[in-house]
Amino acid sequence: MKKTLILIGCLAAGMPMLKAQSGYNLKGRVAGIHDRKIYLSWSEGKTNKIDSVVSKDGSFAFNGNLKGPTLHFLRVEGIRNGFSFMAENKPLIFTADSTLANPVLTGSASQPQWEEWNKSWSAVTKKAGGLYQRIDSATKAKDTVALNLARKGFEDLDLELDSAVTQFVRRHPASPVSPLIIIHRYIDYPNPARAERLYGMLAPGAKSSVYGKEITEYQRIAAKTGIGARPEFTLTDTSGKPVQLSSYKGKYVLVDFWASWCGPCRKENPNVVKAYQQYHEKGFEIIGITLDTKKDAWMAAIAKDGLTWTHVGDLEGWKSPIVTEYGIRAVPTNFLLDPSGKVIAKDLREKALQDRLAAIFK
Repeated sequence: MKKTLILIGCLAAGMPMLKAQSGYNLKGRVAGIHDRKIYLSWSEGKTNKIDSVVSKDGSFAFNGNLKGPTLHFLRVEGIRNGFSFMAENKPLIFTADSTLANPVLTGSASQPQWEEWNKSWSAVTKKAGGLYQRIDSATKAKDTVALNLARKGFEDLDLELDSAVTQFVRRHPASPVSPLIIIHRYIDYPNPARAERLYGMLAPGAKSSVYGKEITEYQRIAAKTGIGARPEFTLTDTSGKPVQLSSYKGKYVLVDFWASWCGPCRKENPNVVKAYQQYHEKGFEIIGITLDTKKDAWMAAIAKDGLTWTHVGDLEGWKSPIVTEYGIRAVPTNFLLDPSGKVIAKDLREKALQDRLAAIFK
């Protein structure tokens, strides 16, 4: 009883201190901006959040409570540059000049790692910009040799980025920035095998962080469409008729997530049309699942691109239950089912799609 009372007393004495330390308090000053709107944005799962205040002579403050270190973006009305930082439940101090060119954030233990990664990322994007210029010039000049060299440059740059991510995770296995980078690189642009390998390098604290838990959830969901999985869903087609995936058993089926507003999807559509025309009579089917929210735009894209296969969707966009159920984070995304309804390939595009179908229907 005495020990219990002592424990209660200690907890009670510590409560004011714990309350004072809960949540974050961001105090900022941007020189020379006077009274302007300051925007703070971040994501909680699939929900995008935004808050705003009006500065007083360039000074402002934000308060909140986070589940853990989380990436935030700060923007000032009328200033093109923004600032990304790792917010934590601590007092944070932000200072910058009127251009936000050299901002400084103190108080966040994970901010130095985020800034370290940003330097690596900036170096990669700078090289990518040069390669895009080379591709543009080679395309205009119809110089296939230069074009192929530039494309090879992108392949090399991709390997360089993979190496940079791996090295960062090795240096900072306990940092919440490491799982965040894994998400940006290998989950937003799916590469489950590499994501799982790097996740295994994380320290327990990073695995239990906000972004570590997000990776765990992704892995759970990804198993539903991983190689060997047997997905199932029912969605309505363009006329309102329910379509069940399992009703297509006995055929090879490409389940294709896309949208009318998705540039890469529309660019890939001629390749998918070619595959459908070539192999449909041999037992190849496609089910297109839209992430559109407007039926007119969806139908117009189907007609314009000549997509003559079955199309389904609930017009809820990224809020669609099937997006959550199958962990769709980007479009285009697809998976190929064999006649038994089992996933045998994922994210087949361009030549990879043609080669896989040619091997199946040879």
